[in-house]
Amino acid sequence: MNVQKFIFKETYQDRDLKYILYCIYWCYLKIIESESIVINKENDIRDLFISDEYLDNHSIKEDLGICQYMFDKEIQTLDGRVDIRVVDMIQKIKGIYKPYYYIECKRIDDVTPNYSNSLNNKYINEGINRFVNEKYPTYLEANGMLGFVVKSIDIMENTKRITGLEPYIFIDNFSYTYKSNHSTTSNKTITLYHLMLDFSSKINSLNKSEEVS
Repeated sequence: MNVQKFIFKETYQDRDLKYILYCIYWCYLKIIESESIVINKENDIRDLFISDEYLDNHSIKEDLGICQYMFDKEIQTLDGRVDIRVVDMIQKIKGIYKPYYYIECKRIDDVTPNYSNSLNNKYINEGINRFVNEKYPTYLEANGMLGFVVKSIDIMENTKRITGLEPYIFIDNFSYTYKSNHSTTSNKTITLYHLMLDFSSKINSLNKSEEVS
């Protein structure tokens, strides 16, 4: 484990959502360094994280200091299915059963959101708006989103096309972190934290053009 991780752990003693997202980023670096084949499908990329090699691996969770959390995938909510649910098992033992955080995953390219079927548009309408419309509930005033960049693009310029995202650096030496603030349909104020993770170099050229979720 590197020094940067321990500095980050010291900064976020409460193990809040930003630290959980840092742990996901750490897994992302390991995936990029590995020989894993990345298929251009949202669920397949997500499943790399929620696997025995990463967030289902007790040794890795112990090293990262997140053993108290359980990471579930494809969880049914009242109105839909969210990609990742993060449950604080200590709280659950105490009888607090509501999920700790939800994290939604969406693929990203550089097609303008004005194009209805673009991945950027889906990031907004099938990602952000599901939290705003409370299709996905927010229990602790914050949730997360992962953007899987599947095409070699200027990530900073592209992210400017996604209305409401503001640069918000909370991981050292990584520039593609953002946050957005929203008022939900029931007038609840929530924050979404966003990571844009570049998988373009890992996706086989034969499946780069696939548009399958």
